[in-house]
Amino acid sequence: MESFRSLLFFILLSLLSLSAGAQEKDRTASTLYLGAGPYIQDQPYEGAGSLVLPTPVVFFDNRRLYARWARFGIYLYGRENWGLSITAQPVPLQYEASDSDVLSGMKDRDSSWEAGFALGGENDLGFAELALFRDILGRSGGTKLRLELGKRWKKGRWTLVPSLLAIGLSSDYNDYYYGVRPSEARPGRPAYEAGSGLNLAAQSYLMYDLTPNWHLLGNLRIDHLSSEASDSPIVDRSWYWSGMVSVLYSFPVGGN
Repeated sequence: MESFRSLLFFILLSLLSLSAGAQEKDRTASTLYLGAGPYIQDQPYEGAGSLVLPTPVVFFDNRRLYARWARFGIYLYGRENWGLSITAQPVPLQYEASDSDVLSGMKDRDSSWEAGFALGGENDLGFAELALFRDILGRSGGTKLRLELGKRWKKGRWTLVPSLLAIGLSSDYNDYYYGVRPSEARPGRPAYEAGSGLNLAAQSYLMYDLTPNWHLLGNLRIDHLSSEASDSPIVDRSWYWSGMVSVLYSFPVGGN
């Protein structure tokens, strides 16, 4: 745990030192995509049903501000194909004790928001991003370190964006969402304290241009839980999936 915190602290200091030399970027014309659709997430908790949420969908990047689905950021420093930003996004992980018999007697766990720093870039080989997040609503108080590698392809009306992710989660994060407190222990559900762990994930976005301004967008993601999470007595699987389908409208915004 101490080594995990030391790594996070080192990365945070590195990002802050980079941002100290920030230079103002020229405003460039960009395209704003607006839409909405259902977000569905399979729950890894035993007996719990899937989570279904209506969600706005926004994509935009003018090298000062960006939006990527429900994640938002402000660039601190960068150039045309890379940048350092501060960013925030929701954490759609939750359950209620009434969701299943296995969870009966547990205290509800709530979704949250997390914020932090992201350093990413893209070239002909693909794109990469390293992001450091911290829970800002005091739910888990946990920390997330995420590395994403992917590639963007466009052919005709189709755009495909697959990527792979490695997600390091602190013990505070895992304990909140997968742990069992001593006061919650029952026969067949012993107290469980989850440590820090590494989750892996694969996801893909697929967009089809109906017209120059109207688009269909789909997302599918599969997550593999670390053993620290999947060994919990309230978890019955090591894999879970999530996805979203939406209709988007696009139009140009800004310019020099």
